Amino acid sequence: MATEIAGVIDSFESSFRDKARIPLELEIVWLKKAIARYSIELSELHYDEDKAIIEEDIDQYVIDTLAAFMKQMYQERELSKVNKRVSIVSKDISINGNGAIYSAARNELDYVTSKAEYMIEHQMPTAYT
Repeated sequence: MATEIAGVIDSFESSFRDKARIPLELEIVWLKKAIARYSIELSELHYDEDKAIIEEDIDQYVIDTLAAFMKQMYQERELSKVNKRVSIVSKDISINGNGAIYSAARNELDYVTSKAEYMIEHQMPTAYT
């Protein structure tokens, strides 16, 4: 049995509220990267792009882990956006308002990263097997 990618995308989108709609094409790129990361760090998964499925039947925790990886990529992108927005540099003036906005974006990225690492940790086989 297989898993439809819509379930992973729904899990990702339900993890935050954003004013702007994220293009599906970008979400698919993040999903492919998440599947690749999961395949390297935990267990191999196969993505069939034509059928829009993950060929394995995965449980909700794996779906949520893939969504957490996607959210981490989203937050990295948001942090980059914040860095570009708050820095104004010209020949005569340099304004860097990274302060609170940057700190909030960085804290969110740190939280999402630690959550993804926690989820990975709980899927690794124990040393007692």
